[in-house]
Amino acid sequence: MRLETRRIFKSAITSQNLIRELLQMMFLGELIAPGLDRVWLVSPWISNVILFDNRSGGFGAINPEWGSREIRLIEAAVSLMVRGTPLGIATSLDVHNDTFLTSIRDMAEEEGVLDRLLIVKRRHLHTKGLLLQRGLLTGSMNLTHNGLELNDEMVVFDTSPKTLAEARLTFESYAEAEP
Repeated sequence: MRLETRRIFKSAITSQNLIRELLQMMFLGELIAPGLDRVWLVSPWISNVILFDNRSGGFGAINPEWGSREIRLIEAAVSLMVRGTPLGIATSLDVHNDTFLTSIRDMAEEEGVLDRLLIVKRRHLHTKGLLLQRGLLTGSMNLTHNGLELNDEMVVFDTSPKTLAEARLTFESYAEAEP
């Protein structure tokens, strides 16, 4: 029997590392074997959170340019685009997101992959999700420091092909719909 769904309940003192490790594994899988379908980051609030602790150089084979330091979401996302994977970001109109959006746009332009970046701002967005080729992480958690480190959150990791297809249809509809 194949495990398709896992629920994680996190607080500031329990399961914190589990979500970070899951995010790392999701991004590593995508960086190693990039797909052609658009990856989606859907979060009303989004920040340039730390994804990888590469201070020991353990992730150097993934991207030697990273060096021995902490690697943040924007760098990992742009690395995906450099490898050919389109990226969609759906977020709210909140000014909190402006720094992140400007930074990822600037880095994508610098790397020559701005055409692979789609940013959608929606007035009433409350959905949260990270959709990659082989996995979907959904739940209550925004992609922010507080979401990862401080808040009590519940997330679901799903690899069911049916669930991934449904999420892809929903997230792709953000690109077509009015905010």
